[in-house]
Amino acid sequence: MNALGWIARPGAAPEPGGQVSQGAVMRQVLARLALYSDAQLDALTAVATRDMLVLLGRGAALPWVDGARYCAPDPLQRMLWLPTDVVPQLPLDLVLANLSARGASLPFLLWNEPEQVLPIGQPIQLNRASLAWLGQELE
Repeated sequence: MNALGWIARPGAAPEPGGQVSQGAVMRQVLARLALYSDAQLDALTAVATRDMLVLLGRGAALPWVDGARYCAPDPLQRMLWLPTDVVPQLPLDLVLANLSARGASLPFLLWNEPEQVLPIGQPIQLNRASLAWLGQELE
């Protein structure tokens, strides 16, 4: 059970501002990005951990890969990014205040599976070199 409790997002999902992939889906995303032109890569930035790859960019610039999910800044709490399909059960202003008080760097992504907070304020620019580096780091 997740600590926050998550519910389906009421209403229409926001326009994606990022894509989140984990596990085998990360490798598929990297393979898809390898086919991108330099101009397409320039439209994206990334934040990565060993277990998660977050691409940031306009929805149309993000590669479509089965199994990847999407994220976006909350319309009212712009420093808080969330999945586009679910939201915490608690009021978002309280979630943001609590995580900020705990030292979370703004802006940050609050992800539900597995539940975690990921700072996204200093992404790396995607290009051939950073893509190769990510490929090595995420193997």
